[in-house]
Amino acid sequence: MVRAGRRGRDTAGEIDLKRASPGRKTSRSASDKSERQARRTARRIELVEAALEVIRRDGPGASMDRMAAEAGVTKPILYRHFQDRAGLVAAIGECAFNQVSVELDKALHADVTPRQMVLSAIDTYLQFIESDPDVYRFLVHRTSNEGTGSGPMLNEYMARAGCQVAMVLGEGLRAAGLDSGPAEAWAFGIVGMVHSAGDWWMDRATMPRIRLAEYLTNLVYDGLSNAESLGTAGTSLPAAGGDAPGTVLPPDSSAIIHTTADIEPDTAERVVNPVAPKRRRSS
Repeated sequence: MVRAGRRGRDTAGEIDLKRASPGRKTSRSASDKSERQARRTARRIELVEAALEVIRRDGPGASMDRMAAEAGVTKPILYRHFQDRAGLVAAIGECAFNQVSVELDKALHADVTPRQMVLSAIDTYLQFIESDPDVYRFLVHRTSNEGTGSGPMLNEYMARAGCQVAMVLGEGLRAAGLDSGPAEAWAFGIVGMVHSAGDWWMDRATMPRIRLAEYLTNLVYDGLSNAESLGTAGTSLPAAGGDAPGTVLPPDSSAIIHTTADIEPDTAERVVNPVAPKRRRSS
């Protein structure tokens, strides 16, 4: 009986060990999987940073071969980490736009006046364009022209930015006891305007970044407050050096044309004021 009991206890012990073993194996397997995932994530970050380094050094036309070489791998291995070329481009965009989103969130929640908040938020996006122009061109222009699929990526970022702005506008309107209905429409309108204006400004650089941010802030806050002084819809301003295409001039000699010699700077206000405008007969 004693022997039987001892064998019974031994058998029970073996059963307990067998029941415990799968749990320990599963735990080790989950831990190994987590470590492999962490290594893959870290490696992807390294590859994206190497790609960004090449883009900033070689410009928006940087080749994928150079990006792979910078990371110390071949191009097929580089793509393998992101499934394909489009996946790599998407990862680069996610990294760049995430940084903008973080800075935009800071600007939108800063303890400043509403107007200063709008100015800071607009300037945040323009600062990204100014500080990383080659990365911006790579993501917005080159990959779009190549059909890599950057359009959906950019649209997704614009949508995220629009939602960020809409949330803040909605909260502000409700806190002021006003209708928050326009918040989302305003937000997406502002985001689209800033993106288009920034894209235009990047290629021309006709003014300092902060000046453009101020102009756009004035438009958001004040609108076209002096719209009535712009003239009729059929009248357009003359182009520099001559009449702009489509300019409508009266049939008589009453059209006033300002030339460079007709204006002088007002140093106090730093604006240009017309002085003694000359009259020219239209031909």
